[in-house]
Order: sequence, then C-alpha cells, then structure tokens
Amino acid sequence: MLRQANVNGSRGLVRMAASEPTRLPEAAASRSGRPASESQALATRPGHGSADVLLLGAISLWALNFTVIKTGVAELDPVTFPLLRCAAVSVLMVVVLWSRERSLTVARADLPLLVTAAALGVTLNGVFFVYSLVDAGASDVALLSSTGPLVTAILVFVFGLEPLPRRHWLGVVVGLGGVALIVFGSGIQSSSRTPLAGDALALGAVLSSSGAALPIRRLMRTYSAWRILTFEMAAGSLMLLPWALPSLIRQNYATVSLTGWASLGYAIVFSGIVAYVLYFTAIHRVGLAHAAMYGYLQTLLGVLFAVMLLGERLTTLQLFGALIVVGGVYWSRPQTLAGRSHEPDASLVAR
Repeated sequence: MLRQANVNGSRGLVRMAASEPTRLPEAAASRSGRPASESQALATRPGHGSADVLLLGAISLWALNFTVIKTGVAELDPVTFPLLRCAAVSVLMVVVLWSRERSLTVARADLPLLVTAAALGVTLNGVFFVYSLVDAGASDVALLSSTGPLVTAILVFVFGLEPLPRRHWLGVVVGLGGVALIVFGSGIQSSSRTPLAGDALALGAVLSSSGAALPIRRLMRTYSAWRILTFEMAAGSLMLLPWALPSLIRQNYATVSLTGWASLGYAIVFSGIVAYVLYFTAIHRVGLAHAAMYGYLQTLLGVLFAVMLLGERLTTLQLFGALIVVGGVYWSRPQTLAGRSHEPDASLVAR
C-alpha cells in the first residue's frame, strides 16, 4: 500500500485487496464529482487505446520493481530501504494530493481504519516484501504475489464481509495447490540458504496487503484513492521509523553504488508515483473491469524481468504452479465479488 516491488500495493491501496492492481471506479467518480453511473459510462467513450497504454506502463513499472528492489537491498539495509522509500514517496504524494484536492484532512473517526491500513499495507507489508527479496528470488516473489486475490477472498469471507460461492472456494483450493508447487520448486532450485523463509515472507507480504484492503473498503466510500494512499504512506513511514532507526544510523551510505541509489530512486519516483498516476488515470477512463485484466500480466512481467536482468531460473514445477494459481484466480472471479471490490490494491504500496 512499499505496498508491491508490490507494488507491489495493493494494491494497491492500495493494495492494497489482494496483491494485484484491481478496483477503483467509485474513487475516480468521487474525485471528479461525477456519480458512479456517469463514471462507468466513460468506459464506453473513445480512448480505450490510450488507457491500455497507461495500464501497460503502470503494470510494467510495478513488475520491474521486484528486480529493482532485489538489486537495491543488496547494498542498502532491508529496513533502511523501505523507510527511505516510504518517507520520500509520502512527501511527493502530499504534493500530488494538494495539487489535486487542495485538502489533506481526514475525519478523526476514520483514523483507526487509516492507521490499521497503514500498519498492514505499508509497515508490515514493506518489511515482509523487502526481506522476502533478500532470501528468495525476485521471480519467486512475483509468482507468489499472484495469490493476492485468493488471500483477499478468504479474508473477506472470514470477516463476514461477503459470502463466497462454491465456485470461488474451488478456485481458492486450486490456487493454494499451485502455491505449494511454487514453494516446493523454489526449495529445489534455489542456491539461497533460506529460500523457504523468503517464500514465507513473500506470503506474509501478500497476507498483510490483503488485510489492509479490508479497512480500505470502507474508506473508499468517503475518500479518494490519493488521499488514502497519502495518509497510508505517511502513517506507515512513521510506524516504520522506530524499527528502522538503528539500521538507518548504522548504514554506511558511502559504500552504496550508483546502482543502489538508482534502485531507490526508481522505487520512489517510478513505481512509487508515476505508476499510480498512470494507473488511476486509466481507471478513470475505462473503469475497473477493463483494468483488472492487466493484473495477470504483472506477475508474468515480474518473472520475465527477473530472468532477463538477474539471470534467475525457474523450475518446471514452479511454472506449473504459477499456471495453477492464475487459473484458480481466474476461475474464482465471480462478478458479484469483483463488482463490489472498489478499493485499490494495498500491496501496490510495497511495490
């Protein structure tokens, strides 16, 4: 919500619901002052082509973040990196929010929900996500991040927010079987001493970002996505500070190479701000359902970038598991559930 690589975000705010970028038509409508029905009507107007370009750009930026952060934490402390990123993105988001809405306030009654979303979607998600990239490959983390929609669906059911039809439960069971294959395949081929620990942390990042989606569901009825993102990032950074302060002081910044600083810069500017601008602009033009299709592409691109830029390799078992996960997510997307999920993906903040 540092949110994804995830980016990677929740997803998305944030998040932000699962791990893949999904949701938002009501936020776009509230921000523009149009009723939801009129906002949805925008999807029928010309401009889908340009919106697709924006969506592809946003997804590509978030997908590359897995590889970028994997490179950055090789030089910057795994806790220092998300703190520096979140703090910088917070400042930039304040500027963006003020320029768009001329207000930064939130109601006092909404503070508990906002703080909960920040703790899960930024603080915990950021730490889990970055540390997962220390022990596991960027491709492994990208594959496991695709389980976000399944985890969110389970949490929505557990907390009594929505019933899950039988079809959805079948998708969840199938998807979790795919996760087992990904994790098992990772343990077989990885040269890391603790690949399974990295996979567990990656799943922890998915769980925390999916958990952040629950309070965001209610907040999106009142606030724009930008306001939630800004508060979430700022509050999450403050909660991360006590944990990261010793590492922040201990870090030897003189030894960080240009590549290390460039990784941090990319995570701040491109996956932290530019990707959100592209994504929210596209959502406002074509609506959520159209944009949701690109969620599957993020995992694919994340793996491809890791293979091409980091030389990572995947086992046949991992690839088979990934196909099963994607199939489970696709199978379990009833319109009744997808149509009501308007909050941004919390996991995107981490990405």
